[in-house]
Amino acid sequence: MQIKYNIIPKHKVTVCRESNTLAESLAILEQSGYRCVPILSDDEKVFKGNIYAQVVYRALWKNDAAESDNIMKLAEDSDVSIEETASFFRIFSSIKKYPYLPVQDEDGLFSGILTHANVMAILEDSWGVAQGNYTLTVSTHEYQGALSSIMTSIKRFTPIHSMMTLDNDSTFFRRVIITLPKEIQAETLKKMIAQLEGDGFRVFDVEKI
Repeated sequence: MQIKYNIIPKHKVTVCRESNTLAESLAILEQSGYRCVPILSDDEKVFKGNIYAQVVYRALWKNDAAESDNIMKLAEDSDVSIEETASFFRIFSSIKKYPYLPVQDEDGLFSGILTHANVMAILEDSWGVAQGNYTLTVSTHEYQGALSSIMTSIKRFTPIHSMMTLDNDSTFFRRVIITLPKEIQAETLKKMIAQLEGDGFRVFDVEKI
């Protein structure tokens, strides 16, 4: 899954330019309400770094910078960016460190940003939050064919909307979170849970979305 279809496009992103002063950058930050915005080249094509409001305020308070100084004096994260073709799994660990990830197209030009909200929207979609009815958390001993057996038991009663496994580092025990479609009824759910537990699995959490 490529992230290019889930980014905030360039024309919707608040930015500063590399020729801005610190005073100008603070005005942009305060007007936008963001704690950090990208710095672009003056033609707004190339990503140059990020400017953080807290960094600017701290530098001015300590007299380490003046409002007339160029924004690039306090620019950070100039080497932090991803390509439009990057997979979701590749960027997942990187975005935890930053408020967003700048995105570049195949020519190395700035095309937008990927935010935490974008990532959460992808996860919600893959988990079936909007389309699901119930989620089950099923525990199983780890053995070859365990997931297949769980799916077989459930598919006797309903299709599976999505499935996620936890405890993937464990060699003995695994939890499986299953989202069921909106069509499933409470009575069918009870029968399905009985089937799972009769097949040796433990259903220890049922949540209606």
